[in-house]
Amino acid sequence: MMLRSPGMVMPHDPGRAGPVAAVLGATGRLGPAVCRALTAGGWSVRGLSRRSPTAAERLGDARLVVGDRRDEAALREALEGASLVVDLIGVTAEDASALGAALPATARHVVVVVCASSRAGVVHAAAVDALFGGAFHALVLPRLVAEVDPSQRERPYLDMVRSGESAMVAAGGAARLSLVAVDDVAAVVALLAADPALASRGPLSVAPSSTVSAAQCVSALLEGAGAPARVVRHPDPRWRGPHPGVDEVLPRGRYPEPPGFRYRDPLEVCRAHGAWLASLPPVQGRPSKSLPLASSLFQGRQETDVHGRREGVILEAPVPGLIELSSWLSPSFYVDVGRPCNSACLYCAVPPHADTQGFAPLDRLSSQIAAGVAAGCDRAILIGGEPTIYPELPALLGRLREAGVGERTILMTNGLRLADERFLASLIEGGVSTIHISVDTADEAVFDALSRSSGRFGKQGAGLDNALRARGANVYVYAAVTRLNAPGLPRLLDSLVERSERARRAPPPLLLAFAKPLGDALVHLDQLWVSPRERVETVRSLVAQGERRGVTVGFRNLQACLAPDLVRYNVDYYLEDYSVDLRTRARRAYAHHVEYASHIEGCEGCAHLAHCPGVYTNEVSRPEAAAYRAIGAEGLRFGT
Repeated sequence: MMLRSPGMVMPHDPGRAGPVAAVLGATGRLGPAVCRALTAGGWSVRGLSRRSPTAAERLGDARLVVGDRRDEAALREALEGASLVVDLIGVTAEDASALGAALPATARHVVVVVCASSRAGVVHAAAVDALFGGAFHALVLPRLVAEVDPSQRERPYLDMVRSGESAMVAAGGAARLSLVAVDDVAAVVALLAADPALASRGPLSVAPSSTVSAAQCVSALLEGAGAPARVVRHPDPRWRGPHPGVDEVLPRGRYPEPPGFRYRDPLEVCRAHGAWLASLPPVQGRPSKSLPLASSLFQGRQETDVHGRREGVILEAPVPGLIELSSWLSPSFYVDVGRPCNSACLYCAVPPHADTQGFAPLDRLSSQIAAGVAAGCDRAILIGGEPTIYPELPALLGRLREAGVGERTILMTNGLRLADERFLASLIEGGVSTIHISVDTADEAVFDALSRSSGRFGKQGAGLDNALRARGANVYVYAAVTRLNAPGLPRLLDSLVERSERARRAPPPLLLAFAKPLGDALVHLDQLWVSPRERVETVRSLVAQGERRGVTVGFRNLQACLAPDLVRYNVDYYLEDYSVDLRTRARRAYAHHVEYASHIEGCEGCAHLAHCPGVYTNEVSRPEAAAYRAIGAEGLRFGT
């Protein structure tokens, strides 16, 4: 038997009140399309959703009940008098039982729509089938694509390209996908609603027979947006993004299919979606939409990340300036405001253009504060992204003060917003006592290359000058070291001395951190990579220059085995990152080190093994990895 194709559904006559159809889950991508298709088919549609529709979610003439499907009163109101029930949001057997109990006597036909990858959804559909004796169909779907998606979940690809990057996709976009347009799903629902006998009772597989790759989807989207670009592998293997790194194919033959139904080309829908995304107002700066709370029953954090004093090892000749620096920074806990940033550094390990969440909501940060206090810390480190553009920054500083840890707050910033003296003064008044400013160069051309911008070099310099002139806050400079800026670091150190003389204060400590081979730095590794030998030469030269000019120089991401004589300048021997389990107070390894670094064969037997995170995984395969080797206790004496 042939199912009719989209466009053959009988138009709705607004002058005639049709039978009632209830759509559970009327907003989102699929719900509005189902409401419109049923309205066009002559149904009087009543939808249920936990929220009102956005301007992009056109529900046709449907009436909306705002409430939760697990609220019995809201569910019964939505179902009242319905002869057709379309359930788009059932996920558990309990949902099925609640639906069965609330179904009105008028119900004649139930259609459940589930994702093939959701085992819970399939269980829900089977439970409804067992409970309901009337006509029943379960539409089993693969990944959906829509011309209009209010969540804009695929916008990160367009933002990447607009920022001058390639489109980065998990696994390079090689994953094969079954993809179906939401309008096709809605058309199948409307056709079955008009004649339940068009297909036998039970599950139906709703998807085109052919598959597409994730790279094809992204390319079609960017083509539709008028921004074609190369699709490349995302450098972070954990990043999933809008498209997966593994195949998502709806197996043929597992369920019957609507016979003869003609599906739209999903890539055409991707192009239409790209055109819609391109029609939206551009995002000003970086994404600023707050990440919604994952659950209204959020219970708080069970562990927190701490920046504490290094224990169990004593340096033979510690550097006084680094001892003082460690007293500014510990014991502290991290408060992560989210990835959005007002810069786009070439070496960024957590690039903001890959962000799919935006800023963290203030209530979520309150849980981080409570966890840090519970771990015994007396100050917070604000990190991002860029904390100075966090919309709720004044309120966040207020919550730190309310928790009793707001008078010694540490701010990590690129310094651009510190060019506003009044803004800087408000931060210090709000409790910021230490300012970490990321300054990589004293050369404008190098700044433009590293930040992928122009015209902002002077603004960062003004922010640094304001911080040095400000009273009431400690300042130190943090320079990410790459092949591009390493030759100019002596000039940077000299400029810090000159700026400090003008500000009539001692020069700030300068910390050198070799760029981590993660995120954007991994994408541009050949351009940024500094070999182990070059790292040692850079640090040794700058330490000597700092001693001559009265500047404390320290470093990170340079293993002790490469330069045992420089161990006392290694900041990781004064401070360490770790996590604390708040239930047991037990210290755990810092997640970043566990995920990205490891000890290699040459590390075995090294006296520094317990204090060195090892080698970044993305560096192990490089020929220079042979330089890492076990050494004795040079520079150390052990104690408590």
